Amino acid sequence: QKLLQTIDRLRGEAAEVNRDKRVRSSLSQMAAPKRWQLSDGEIIEVHTPYSTRAKELFELYNGLKLGMLTIDERLDVLLHVKWTVKEFDCNLTRDIVELIDREADLLNRGRSEASLEGLRKRLANLFLQFVRTPEFNPEAARFQRVPHEMSAVQESPSGMPSSLGSGTALPMGA
Repeated sequence: QKLLQTIDRLRGEAAEVNRDKRVRSSLSQMAAPKRWQLSDGEIIEVHTPYSTRAKELFELYNGLKLGMLTIDERLDVLLHVKWTVKEFDCNLTRDIVELIDREADLLNRGRSEASLEGLRKRLANLFLQFVRTPEFNPEAARFQRVPHEMSAVQESPSGMPSSLGSGTALPMGA
């Protein structure tokens, strides 16, 4: 019984480590400069506006995931993340700002690191969702399995794409 629990716990920890590696790998690929080959065969690295934005978001994500920061350092990271997401107004960014404000309040009240663990995990996951959204990070579009335009087409109850109207039948031969 105890051995099975230990195996399950270790399996969960390994899955978390592997997930974190995959996330960091994809974010670092987004942030990497483009490599272009010149006509003379030389390869140069070019930092595009999209890759620069991805690099900034990657650094903010890493800052959110860092442990062992002083309260002032953590508040500084939170403030930078808040400025970044406030450029946009949607439910996701409002949720991120709300969690940042909640964590800053709890830090100022002197709450322990352990009591903030769940809040920090939720904040990091929401910010990761922000980073992976092409509207906020254009470089993320290259890493989506389903093109963003395709996922935007919603099916209506009639089975017709909602972009074709309210599901009413189209006249034949029109």
